Amino acid sequence: MRRRMLLGSAAVGAAGLVGWRPGSSLAAPAEATSRGGSNYGWYQIDGCNREPYGVVNSFHKAPDLIRSQLAAMRAAGQARLRVHIIHRHRADTGTCMDSTGGNISAANRQNLADLLRAIKDAGFVEIQVAFMPIGENAAYNWTSWNEDIYQENWRLIANLRPIIAGSGLHYRIDLCNEAVPTDLQPLLLRYTQQLWKDYTNAFDKKDTVGFSAIGYAGRIQNIPKVYGNNAPYLFDFHFYRRNGVDEGALFTTAHTMMNQYGYTKQGWTIGEAFNNDSIAASSLRQAINSTDRTVYYLLQWPRQAPSDDPTCPDATVLPPPVNFGNYIAQGF
Repeated sequence: MRRRMLLGSAAVGAAGLVGWRPGSSLAAPAEATSRGGSNYGWYQIDGCNREPYGVVNSFHKAPDLIRSQLAAMRAAGQARLRVHIIHRHRADTGTCMDSTGGNISAANRQNLADLLRAIKDAGFVEIQVAFMPIGENAAYNWTSWNEDIYQENWRLIANLRPIIAGSGLHYRIDLCNEAVPTDLQPLLLRYTQQLWKDYTNAFDKKDTVGFSAIGYAGRIQNIPKVYGNNAPYLFDFHFYRRNGVDEGALFTTAHTMMNQYGYTKQGWTIGEAFNNDSIAASSLRQAINSTDRTVYYLLQWPRQAPSDDPTCPDATVLPPPVNFGNYIAQGF
C-alpha cells in the first residue's frame, strides 16, 4: 500500500522457508504454503496519526512495548513479518527517516538492528524488508530524472543490507514498495530498471523479490519491461479488492498474465492484503487452488477493507495487528 504521509526458477523461489537460507536451491511442492503474518510498521496510532510511532525510527522510545506486541503476534500464530524502511531527504519524523547522503543515522541503524533482534527473539522465522522512499525520494513523484536522489536511495539499500543480512533471520528485500509502474510512469520504469541492474550486479538476486507489484493488470503488464531477461526468483504481489473485483479474481488475472509472459515457475508471496479479511482469505485460497500457483506466504496490511468512512483510509487497525485467524483458517 502506497503510504500516505500525515504532514527464473521455482526451486530458488522456495528459499526463505523454514530451515532454508535465502538463495537455497531446495524445491518446495507446489501446494506448500508457509504461515504468514503482518506488515508491522507502527506501535501506536493516535486517531489517524501514526507518524511519531514508527517501529524502526522510534524503536528506542518503546522497546518493551514493541517486544510485547511482537510476542502477542507470534502467540496468535503469525510467523513472518514485513518491516518498512520509510525515508526521504528530510529530517526524521518518528516514522520517516532522513536518508540524506545514502544512509540513515547511526541511531536509526542501531534501531533497525535492535528491531530485527527483537523479531528474531520473539520467534519469527522470516522477514521481508521493504524500502519505501516517499516525497522527493519517490520516483513516482518525479517530473524529471534525479540522479542525486537515485544514488541516495541506492546507497541506502546497499548500506542497510549488511544489517538485514546479519540479523540471523531468513529475509527478502523489496527494493521499492509497489514500484512496478503503469504506462504513465516512465521515470518510475527507468528507476526500477536501473536499480534492478545495480542491485543484481552488486549482490545477485537471491535475497530479493525485486519490486513488489500492485496486483492490477495495468501494472503487471510492465513487469517484463522492469526485469528484461533477468527476472527475480520470487515475485511479491499486493491484492486489494475494488470496484466489485475481489482478491481472487485479481490473483487469477495476475496468474494468467504472468504465464503469458513466461513466468510459469516462479513462486509468489503476497506482501499486502486487507487485515484479517475473510473475503480476501477465501477468494485467494480458491484462486490458488484453481491455478496451482505456488504462494509461500501472505502478509496482511493493518487496514480494514474499505468502508463509507474515509477518515483514516490507510490506518484503521490499532497496533499490534494481532488477529490473523481468517487467513490461518485458509492455510495462510
